[in-house]
Amino acid sequence: MHNTRNGPDPSLVPQALMGTMMPMPLDVAGMPVGNAETTRPQPVPITALASALASANPEQQRAMLGEQLFPLVDQLEHDHAGKVTGMLLEMDQTEVLHLIESPDALKAKIQEAMDVLRLAQATAVASQSDQLSSLSLNEPLGS
Repeated sequence: MHNTRNGPDPSLVPQALMGTMMPMPLDVAGMPVGNAETTRPQPVPITALASALASANPEQQRAMLGEQLFPLVDQLEHDHAGKVTGMLLEMDQTEVLHLIESPDALKAKIQEAMDVLRLAQATAVASQSDQLSSLSLNEPLGS
């Protein structure tokens, strides 16, 4: 007899599923928790990365560099990691490789990128403010 205490009636569940169901750990949001080593790409030695880059097309090169660079940027600037990584990937490939190798150089470049983002944001806010202040309530809307 099936009730909520003893679970589903085994005669109604396919036999293949009965033995294979394993509980999956979940985080606070209810998302599956994976092993940190399987969810985050491991750093590749710079010599291996450089040789892989040599045999890849430009799109693949950018992806490979981004996969190595993003976790490093994310550790230092989590809120803007995607944007900053994209900005850094616009640099010359040898410079990006240097940033991957040198934590101090990377930290300085991230700071520089954040300064550019803050300046761009301040300029955009000032521009919107200027546009709003130039509006007149007495002018017709369809001019």
